[in-house]
Amino acid sequence: MKLKITLFILLFNFCSQILGAQIAVISVPKAVIFSDQKLTTPIGYISYGKKIKVGEVEKRDGTILPVIVAGRVAYIQVKDIAVLDSLNEGGINTPKITEHDVELTFQTDQDKLSENNYFTVSLGQASAGEAWQEYSSEFGEESTTFSVLALQMEHRAPMKTISWGFGLTYFSASNEDLSAKSLAIEANLYYSIFNFKYMSISAFGGLLFSGDFQVSQGDGVQKSNGVLYGYSFGGIARILPYSKLGAFGGLSVRTIKVTELEPIETDSGAEISIESLSGVSVFAGLSYKF
Repeated sequence: MKLKITLFILLFNFCSQILGAQIAVISVPKAVIFSDQKLTTPIGYISYGKKIKVGEVEKRDGTILPVIVAGRVAYIQVKDIAVLDSLNEGGINTPKITEHDVELTFQTDQDKLSENNYFTVSLGQASAGEAWQEYSSEFGEESTTFSVLALQMEHRAPMKTISWGFGLTYFSASNEDLSAKSLAIEANLYYSIFNFKYMSISAFGGLLFSGDFQVSQGDGVQKSNGVLYGYSFGGIARILPYSKLGAFGGLSVRTIKVTELEPIETDSGAEISIESLSGVSVFAGLSYKF
């Protein structure tokens, strides 16, 4: 008898939570659902924009709300949802997640290489450092920066904190008596710090290599070819990061080594070379989801 009474009380409390339901919409790329109030056992996630029914009674100092998953009470964090004013909102989805499907749930819609791909193009200016400034001054020039054009393919899913990209980067500097250019392969790894629907901020690091760094002096009278390799790190802010068309801008610090570049003779007869092109780079561009 006592057991029946206890079950009745639990069922009553359960029904009270449901009857006091409210409609919420997922406001983050991935809202994790937990099976316990301490948020120690995730059982799946619900994607951005989905509407669900949540209870009105907040738990853990107002940080979580109950939600029904496969006939059981689970919990979602308040910070991951936006509660709607009306219960008459259409398109309500009750999440169908079971513990048996947890592994599959977290893998699907995240690691598909055929989705969440973007083509990006950016323009920027890169400081070549004191070494290039001294090198160019030997030829009567005051060159301090390179123009940079970058074309990349990026793969970034909205529910993941880590993404990556690779492509081609073209460096060029041109003056009256000295010019340089290089087409390099560059690959970057991004870590999302802030990730919202309309804006994201990420830190990144990357590697760069070029087998053909060309320096010309005196309208091609003297030419020298070398090899570039190095790394970079910095930050990037994206506007509309997961839309068909978006924009971005950022800043990075590049450390680039120059090898196998034969010395070029100056007007005074001195033979000089250069060993690095390191400095700060700023850039901005557009992305297209395909």
